[in-house]
Amino acid sequence: MRLKIKPRDYQIEAAEWALKRKGAVVVMPTGSGKTLIAILWAKKLMETGEARRIIFLEPSRILVEQVASYINKVLGVKALPIHGKYPKNKRKDLWMCAKIAVTTPETALSDHEIIASLGYNVVVVDECHHTTGKDAYAEFMKKMKFDRKLGLSAHIPRAREPEITRYIGPIKRWSWNDERIKKYVPPWIGEIYEAELNHEEKSLLERLEDIRLDLSGRDRGLVNLAIRWFVRDGALALKESIDKETRLSFILSPIRPYLDKPGIRPAHKLDALLRILRDHDFNKAIVFVDRVVIAKYLEKILSKQYGSVAIYGKAKMKEDVRKVLHRAHSEQAKVIISTSAGEEGLDLPMADLLVIWSNVASPLRFIQRHGRILRLTGRKGLKFVAYIVTPDTPDMDSLVDSLEFAKKSGIDIPVDEEVLERLWRRTTRDKILSILEGRPMPLEWVAEAIGWPHDVVAKALRKLMERGEILYIYTHLGKVYATPDDIDILYEEYQEYLEPDLKLQGKAKYVVQKSSRAVLGTYSKILSRLRKILEKNGKIDRLTFIFEIPLPIGSLKLVNINYTFTIPDEKALKLVCDNAFSAQRFQKFLPGERDE
Repeated sequence: MRLKIKPRDYQIEAAEWALKRKGAVVVMPTGSGKTLIAILWAKKLMETGEARRIIFLEPSRILVEQVASYINKVLGVKALPIHGKYPKNKRKDLWMCAKIAVTTPETALSDHEIIASLGYNVVVVDECHHTTGKDAYAEFMKKMKFDRKLGLSAHIPRAREPEITRYIGPIKRWSWNDERIKKYVPPWIGEIYEAELNHEEKSLLERLEDIRLDLSGRDRGLVNLAIRWFVRDGALALKESIDKETRLSFILSPIRPYLDKPGIRPAHKLDALLRILRDHDFNKAIVFVDRVVIAKYLEKILSKQYGSVAIYGKAKMKEDVRKVLHRAHSEQAKVIISTSAGEEGLDLPMADLLVIWSNVASPLRFIQRHGRILRLTGRKGLKFVAYIVTPDTPDMDSLVDSLEFAKKSGIDIPVDEEVLERLWRRTTRDKILSILEGRPMPLEWVAEAIGWPHDVVAKALRKLMERGEILYIYTHLGKVYATPDDIDILYEEYQEYLEPDLKLQGKAKYVVQKSSRAVLGTYSKILSRLRKILEKNGKIDRLTFIFEIPLPIGSLKLVNINYTFTIPDEKALKLVCDNAFSAQRFQKFLPGERDE
């Protein structure tokens, strides 16, 4: 086994220190490359024959997939990601096949008897600061006996050291002030915490989606809002909204019994928030929420331990805002919960932990929130931003949209690109890609296959086209959408709409880097010119074709054919040109003007 990346000297130092012990815990700042330390450690144990099978424990499915991919890339050994997405019988087959398995502690705890029977004798416990109390990390480590153990963490509170030392081994810290490490650590760290809906909450979400499907227009839009409040803020926010006498209250009257079920938590993100606060030693934290009812709820829950203060606007506050801000600045107030009222005016330069509870798609609000903590204050320590997200829901869409916009705007978001990509794969849009793979179809069919309203699917398709994940052609069905990998299927299934009229004259208006120009001529001339444009610029952002199509009655029809997706390569460009110059076959399905 050869590493495909050169380790840094402090990574080698940490791995060698750990190898001298049966159990060891390496504490090193986020961004310093702790996963590579674990790979160095595991590689040595495999080479000496000490490791029969190895488990990497990661706190979320996203990290499971990411770390498995990284091990494959760096070590060249197949690491299998195993988590709750797979049923238990399928997981048993995966455990049997794996030499290195990457999993969540919850999945490992559920499968611990299988794992023990298969001879897994080495474990890497990433984010090992969770290995305390009743946490799944601790419960799993209690049940298992490993020959060698390695714990990794960016920070372990002193109060947790005894338990972690007992379950894993002695702790050694490498400071971010170490000159060898400091240059690799960003000024702030972005972290993603998932807040999964439980079974009852998923049932409630499904019921909301069923109601939405039966509606249209404004009523459907109201239910979309209700879904957003539920997955973003919590059941308490949804309950408050339908307790008022409004149109939404009437529409959602069938779900009232669901909200009173014991399994429906008031705020499903609370456990994730409590974990964030436990995981970080902080001077002061700011938690941004969108709903006043959630702000009040969190203030009550956190008041005893953290002296919490809630800020939610002058109109709804019972005491003078100046007094509230004074309390927020005091040493006793460790956690400040704020609605949008604090996005602009709240100035707490001593704050070193920002928690985004309610993910917002608004770029301006996203930036304003980060501005509360990320001002340069003479770097005395790391600052952290933790995003709480409900996976596989529109809440994930909002988070990913915000992160992507921030990156495009030049804001340095220290969330790894691979993490961002794996987050994106858990958005609702990924369901559309899954439906379309190998099966090009129009919007109506996609909506029916997924069970979503047309407007929701249309919005998701626009986002996919912006990313270059989707393209389309015009047919008798209207626009037929496909992935770029399925262009050959389009030619096979819709051949008559991809046979260009080589004599037809037209105009092609193209947009490249916000600059628009036009090309006139026949198919061959326009395709040849656009190929040169594509080669020079790497992509074409938008194409519009304009034709005068002869009609049987002797008149002409002026037709505009728009392709609003990014054209990244010659294959996609030829598809578009072939489709546009076949306009005579589908022009009757397009709006147009007749010239007598």
